[in-house]
Amino acid sequence: MNLTELRKKAAADFKANGFPTTKEELWRFTDVSAVANTEFPGEWKASDLDFQPLGNYCLVFENGKLSVEKSNIEALPEGVKIGTTMDHIDPRLGALADAQSAFVAANTAYFSDGAFIEVADGIELEAPIHLVYLADVDGAAFHLRNFVSCGKNSKVIVIEEYIGRSDTTYWTNAVTEAFAADGASIDHYKIQRESASAFHFQTVEAQLGANAVFNNHSITFGSGLGRNDIRGKLTGEGGEAVCNGLYLLNGKQHFDTHLFMDHAVPNCNSHELYKGILDEKARAVFCGRILVQQDAQRTDAVQSNKNLLLSRGAKVNTLPQLEIYADDVKCTHGATIGELDEAALYYLQTRGIDPVRGKAMLTYAFANEVLDEFQCAPAKAYVETLVHEWLERVSG
Repeated sequence: MNLTELRKKAAADFKANGFPTTKEELWRFTDVSAVANTEFPGEWKASDLDFQPLGNYCLVFENGKLSVEKSNIEALPEGVKIGTTMDHIDPRLGALADAQSAFVAANTAYFSDGAFIEVADGIELEAPIHLVYLADVDGAAFHLRNFVSCGKNSKVIVIEEYIGRSDTTYWTNAVTEAFAADGASIDHYKIQRESASAFHFQTVEAQLGANAVFNNHSITFGSGLGRNDIRGKLTGEGGEAVCNGLYLLNGKQHFDTHLFMDHAVPNCNSHELYKGILDEKARAVFCGRILVQQDAQRTDAVQSNKNLLLSRGAKVNTLPQLEIYADDVKCTHGATIGELDEAALYYLQTRGIDPVRGKAMLTYAFANEVLDEFQCAPAKAYVETLVHEWLERVSG
C-alpha cells in the first residue's frame, strides 16, 4: 500500500470510528472529549521558543514543520541518514502503528512532517540525535510522524523533546515507529515539556529482531491532558526491551501511560519500570500488559509501577497485567501507591535538614531510580536538572 492509499484508509477509519470514549476498556480512566470537542484552526508561524541542543546532530521542528536554520545534521558519518519523513517515505511506514487507534489513524491521515533516521548495517553512532519539537501557536494541531530504522549490528541514540509555550492550547499527536534489525541497539529518550494547557498524545511502536535491544525512557512534565502508548514486539530470539518512565504532575494535569510488550518468540527479556510523582489534584493512569505467546518459552519479563502522592487530592489508577500462554517463564509485576515516609523525613530533620528540603531530597531519591537507567550522559544531566527544577516549584 502506497502513502496515498495509506492516508486515505486512515482518514476513513478515523471518520468512521471517531475518538475513543470512557466506555472503552483501554480508555475508561481517560476522557478525551476535550480534544474531540476542540477545533484547531491555528496557522503556522516561526517559533521563538528556546532549546538546548543535546548532541552534535539536531533536527528542529517549529510548530510542526522542519526548521533548516535551527537544525544541524552536517558532517554525518557514512551510513547514517537523517531527514524528514516526507522526504524519505519508507515502505514499512505504517506497518507497526495500528491505524485502528483513533490517534494513530489521525496521525497517518494528516501528518505533515517528522523525523526520518536510518542507520546502515554495522554502523555505531555514538553521538545522540536530538529531535526538538517547538510549539507556540494557539489553537494548532501538530501531527508528527517519526521513523527510525537501525540496521544489523548497528547502534543509534535518539532523543525526542517536546517543548511548548506556557498557557498555549494546542494538540500534539505524534507517532514513532522503530525497527531494530538483528543485533541492533536503539536507545530512545522522550522528554515531554508541553504547555500545561496542551493536549499531548504519542504512540511509540518498536519491532526487535534477534539479539536486538530497544531502550525507551519517557519523562513527562507537561500537557494538561495526554497519553503515551508504548508497544514493543520481540520477533527474534535474544531480543531485549527495556521501558523506563517518570511522570511528574501537578495542578489538574491528567496523564495516561499504556505499555504493551509482545513476546512472540523464545528467550527474550523485557523490563519495565515506571514511577509517578503527583501533587495537588493531578491524575495518572498506568496500564502495563505483558503478553507471552505459546511458543515464547524462557521469557524473562518484569514490570513495576510505583507512585508517590505529595497531596491527598492526587490520584493514580494502576493496572499491571500478565497474559501468559507458555509454561517455562519468569514473569513478575507489581504496583504501589503511597506517600513520603514520615519516619525518613523525621530522621532528616533530626540531622538539621528542614522539612521542605528533606521532602525534596526524598522525592528526588524516589525518582532517581529511573534516571539511573539512562545510558546517554547528556540526556541524563539535562533531565536531572529539569527534575530538580520541578521539585523546587512544587516544594514552594
